[in-house]
Amino acid sequence: MSTTKRPSLPRVQDTDFVEQAGVLTVAGIVNQARCIWREVLHRDVGIDGHIEYVTPDGEATGRTVAVQVKSGASRFANTTTDALRFTPEAKHRQYWESYPLPVILVLHNPETMETLWTDAREALRVHDENTTLEISRHNTFDPEGVLAALATSGPLPSAGFDVDSILRAMAQPDVEAQGLTFLDMFAQGMTDIARSIWISVEVTDQILDIKSATWDPPGYGFGAHEFAFLDRYVDFLVAHDLARLDYATWRETTLSRQMVAKLMAPLTTKGCAVRDAIIALDSQLTVPEEPTQFPAIQERVVQMLFNPSWVDEAAIRQTRIDRISATLRAVPGSTA
Repeated sequence: MSTTKRPSLPRVQDTDFVEQAGVLTVAGIVNQARCIWREVLHRDVGIDGHIEYVTPDGEATGRTVAVQVKSGASRFANTTTDALRFTPEAKHRQYWESYPLPVILVLHNPETMETLWTDAREALRVHDENTTLEISRHNTFDPEGVLAALATSGPLPSAGFDVDSILRAMAQPDVEAQGLTFLDMFAQGMTDIARSIWISVEVTDQILDIKSATWDPPGYGFGAHEFAFLDRYVDFLVAHDLARLDYATWRETTLSRQMVAKLMAPLTTKGCAVRDAIIALDSQLTVPEEPTQFPAIQERVVQMLFNPSWVDEAAIRQTRIDRISATLRAVPGSTA
């Protein structure tokens, strides 16, 4: 008696269920945080989904981070009481490091239900010589952890926008930072036909130099309080969506080089509204004896200083650049 062999059917591996358990756990926690989870169908490229922040009033903000989920008890094999160490594949390290959004790595243990997270993109950019990520076991991915993960791209925005309230907050002096205000930085940093703001230590330094001329005695310092003021100013701009600035670069410069980044940030629609409100208030308060060609809001030129000494350094540098270009063009197969 002959028998017909039944063809084999597609098989689902245990690892498929384990990985999906992690994704479903993340989706549930994001839902508890009252934020939006969007799963990416092609998860094998290194991103499983995105989280969008929703304000307590229910406003979807567009503030988004990317998420990669790694699930399984084996992911927690290299764990101490304080931290978990995870070594991503080389292809993922490069992909996450170059991703345009913060990449939140979530590790889930389905046996113990421990779920941890870290900002993988920032860790890889700041510690680019390390291939292993160290994740604190205090970084629990719960509803509070969701909000903390979202804040990796800057302070979370609040619902509503009131120009007058923003201006009053910007005008408050920071006593510890020698009376500096966010309004000082915003108006004095205006550039690009008053469509962008320039953020740097030099702007802050010039403001203090002007303000201190009337002090007794004149003179000022620049230290920890002033650097902290700059951080708060950048946080304020991001939290109120006043400028489209590269928050990751700001943080990375501080963390990896202990320096202050120089950023040119285009104003958002809200930032332009604040700018226009300052212009209107300035026109109301202008007194007759003041020169009208120097209003509170005016474009300032930002440029590179090519020749700060008697040596024509730009010409010397260009000679070297030309030599490099000629060498590259001489390479066989060059398209130049």
